[in-house]
Amino acid sequence: MEKRFELMAAVVLVGVLITGCLGGGSQPPLNYTLSGSVVEADTRNPISGAVVSLDSKQVVTDPEGNFQFTKVAAGGHTLKVRFEGYNDHQEQVTLKADSTVTVELNTDGPIVNLDALVGVTDGAVVDEAMLTLTGNVNDLLTTRGEVNPLTTAISISQLQAIVNGTVFNIEVEDDGHFEQPVPLDPGANTIQLRVFDHQGNAGTSNILRVRVTLPRLDLRVILSWDTADTDVDLHVFQRRVDEPNVVAAYDYWDENRHVYWYNDIPSDFGDTEASNPILDIDDTDGYGPETVLLQEATPGNYHIWVHYYDALGSNVEEVPSKATVRIILNGGTDDAETYVFDQMLSNDWDVWYVGTIRMPSGELIEVEPIDLEQ
Repeated sequence: MEKRFELMAAVVLVGVLITGCLGGGSQPPLNYTLSGSVVEADTRNPISGAVVSLDSKQVVTDPEGNFQFTKVAAGGHTLKVRFEGYNDHQEQVTLKADSTVTVELNTDGPIVNLDALVGVTDGAVVDEAMLTLTGNVNDLLTTRGEVNPLTTAISISQLQAIVNGTVFNIEVEDDGHFEQPVPLDPGANTIQLRVFDHQGNAGTSNILRVRVTLPRLDLRVILSWDTADTDVDLHVFQRRVDEPNVVAAYDYWDENRHVYWYNDIPSDFGDTEASNPILDIDDTDGYGPETVLLQEATPGNYHIWVHYYDALGSNVEEVPSKATVRIILNGGTDDAETYVFDQMLSNDWDVWYVGTIRMPSGELIEVEPIDLEQ
């Protein structure tokens, strides 16, 4: 009996060793979550749109400056953060549990003070899906390290508004004045200002929070472009499914169920005010945005077109311009969906068919345009 017991113990021991060698008894690798935020050094203002890399993984910070990596193996990793106008950041992080980090990006750019905006307050509640940002850059900016605004102007190359993470360039007059309408979403919105000086250094403001009381938007179309002193126009046509999609050339513009700069508040899309779209922002001298909003879409095809109305502006020659269109469906709801399209427009009077939204399904489709000249 004693020998038999010893033999059985040996068999069990060998089985344990074999199982261990084959990995059957090993534990799965530990995975953790690394959360964090990217802020501007000195001011601690959030930086949205920063590119954050963890080894080979990469994400972009949200409108609050936050990021997250999930299912990260325990151990050491390289965290890198970069954003235009700021110094690159790199550090080593070791994960032994779920962790949170704050990354401060250094810059020699100016400090941006939102308190100098005219007529806009943090926590404002508005009943329109747009807001006009007005002020003077000379009042907004201080050099880094100073507390009081400078009495002399800081030379900047670009002023931007960041609305819910989307960047809109702002035209600034020679005396520093600016007045820029920006589109808002139903519900909560975040707004920041960012400047770039002539050395390429950036400064970003704190967050201004604004709430829009509109419950939802069935359709929102936003057009912007990348050249100053030019005029690009947004056009939206509503047609029945059996009606053609006509090229939106000037000779064939039909005000029937057509919203654009000359017909900015049409009344023939639907029977109620909410079922008729409006062109609530119209920019005529560069960058945009131009925006169309529609609260309650009636059934049909909504053809979206862009027209390069003036490629000359104050220029001697025509200026190519990159146009960007954002189509937002079900704005203000958990089912919100966004499509983004880009197109180079080269010449005066160029037209671009962006696409068609079929309501009520919200399906994005293409409907072959017809040219009435052919």
